[in-house]
Amino acid sequence: DDLKFRSSMTLFGETAGVDGPIFHQALDRFFEGERDPRTMSLL
Repeated sequence: DDLKFRSSMTLFGETAGVDGPIFHQALDRFFEGERDPRTMSLL
C-alpha cells in the first residue's frame, strides 16, 4: 500500500493547484520527496 500512497500523493500534488504543498510535504516526509515515476509518466 506504500506504492498506492506514493502514487496518490504524486497525483494529487501535481493536480491540486494551491493545495498541492500538503501532498508534497507527505512525499517529503515518507519518500524523501521522490514522486512516483510511473504516475509522473502518465501525467
